Amino acid sequence: MLRSLFGRGKKRPPAAQLPGNTIRAAQVGDVLVVQGLALEYDSRYFVVENIHRYGGNRLSWFELEVADAEQRLWLEWQEEGDGLFITATDDRRPVTLEALGLTEADLITLDKEHSIGNNISVDGRRFFYRNSFEAFYFRNNQGQGQGFYLWDFLSEDEERSLSVVKYEGAPYEAHFSETLSPDNVILYPGARPEQRKR
Repeated sequence: MLRSLFGRGKKRPPAAQLPGNTIRAAQVGDVLVVQGLALEYDSRYFVVENIHRYGGNRLSWFELEVADAEQRLWLEWQEEGDGLFITATDDRRPVTLEALGLTEADLITLDKEHSIGNNISVDGRRFFYRNSFEAFYFRNNQGQGQGFYLWDFLSEDEERSLSVVKYEGAPYEAHFSETLSPDNVILYPGARPEQRKR
């Protein structure tokens, strides 16, 4: 799911300067070039197929589903200060808590302590707790939203994001994504018969 909610202040990708051709202006039908995720994607053109919105804890962020003839990617972005924080993945298969070495009790403790000093180790990489709260998913940026609970982590080197989510009646799911510099996501506007609401 998401991205880090607060940075640790080191190795932060540079912020994009102008909103005009950044991911924040993307609409369904636009084309994106996504560099820095995998070498095989650097010169490919991905069409924006869906844009979903998330909100919670006075925050709002967006998820873009983009695809070309062979591959689908998921990019999430949110405002961060004067710039953008972007993550991307080409693998949406969920990871279990057991695979992370976590239990439900661990997540409850992290939520109660609410300390950015807390961290977990996954495959030898440390992920620092950033935040946890109830959030809502708005498919295609419409409707009243589906509630879920979110735990958000950022790797020590700030190159990977880990989100653990829990929807009512569903098991816990974890998702990894890679952080991207805003300058590595290039937008080519498509046909826009009407301006979509954000």
